[in-house]
Amino acid sequence: MESLTQNQQQHRTLFLDQIKAIMIALVIASHTVLLAGLSSAGVGQLIKDAPLFAAVNLWFIWVCNTFFMNILFLISGYLLPASIQKKGLKHFVRNRLIRLGIPLILSIFVINNILPLGGLLIPDSTTFGLPVANLPLNRIGPQWFLLVLLFFNAIYCLWVWCRKTRFSINQKIPVPNWRAWLISAIILGIAEMGMSHFSNFWISLKETNLDGLGYQGMHLWTYAFLFAFGCKAASHHWVERISQRLAIRWFQASLLISFTFLAILITTVQGGDAEAFLQQTWPTLSALIPFVGWGYMSIFLYWTQHHEHIGGAWLAEAGKDGFGAYLIHMPILYGSFMSLHLLGLTNIWTLSLSASILAIILSFWGSHQLRTIPAIRRII
Repeated sequence: MESLTQNQQQHRTLFLDQIKAIMIALVIASHTVLLAGLSSAGVGQLIKDAPLFAAVNLWFIWVCNTFFMNILFLISGYLLPASIQKKGLKHFVRNRLIRLGIPLILSIFVINNILPLGGLLIPDSTTFGLPVANLPLNRIGPQWFLLVLLFFNAIYCLWVWCRKTRFSINQKIPVPNWRAWLISAIILGIAEMGMSHFSNFWISLKETNLDGLGYQGMHLWTYAFLFAFGCKAASHHWVERISQRLAIRWFQASLLISFTFLAILITTVQGGDAEAFLQQTWPTLSALIPFVGWGYMSIFLYWTQHHEHIGGAWLAEAGKDGFGAYLIHMPILYGSFMSLHLLGLTNIWTLSLSASILAIILSFWGSHQLRTIPAIRRII
């Protein structure tokens, strides 16, 4: 029985690590055009001159945003109860403060300052010639994820400490059915729409040191729900028991909605009124995020654990390097994009795809090299 439990844990960790590698790669790819457009006047003009590219990129970012951070929060919650049980609450809290707190501090005060300071030396940069005092320094950027994850971890640890409960597995509890997921998608969709369109709070954060929360804060209720669901699912192995039929059917619905949006978006761009179309439809698109995301998440969770041999151990190992790749990808992504641009690559489609692939490879490779250092491996 002990051997069976260990094999199940290894199986579960393998496919979850594979998913983490894929999600982090998509995060890097989704940041490519946004970062380049905000950091380089020349690239920003290339994007403006290619409205079809801008539309397709917007669609890609919207689709990715329905699931990639959502599934990372679910996985974080899913692995949390067993980790606390294994390490003990006090040791876990100390370890988590090190593994999340130190990278958060280093990212804000070191890694995230590389781009604005480096921009002082690049004439094409949007920060070129600015006084140092006016630079957007010490911003949280994509490390908002660490801050929110620390907060969620703290709440769960406090709950465990107050309840004095021990983690155990009971597979007799059935997996939530489609009605439960549909209700959750509707409720969270309303919350997403309200947070995105009836509050200027998150927009105002984009110009502060908490700029990353300005871009992602409107999704906090969805992230909190999935993190909590992950914690609950771990006690019943719900992830391993996902219905194939439900996963495929919901995924098909998500694909239909996604490509319908793409077709309408491309048609609208060709008609020349894309901006007005986006303003009108953005509340609906926000409300659809949970529903569409459930389909992509379910198929990823179902398909990878039944086909983990395709990615194999190398993809799972890349998943272990994913945290470090996430931390360092922004300066690497900018360097990749600008290097290719300065070498004469001006086709925005080719430039964006090439820079994304190069940055993904370099970010994971850099993280892997850093993790060979014992002191750094303890953190990332």
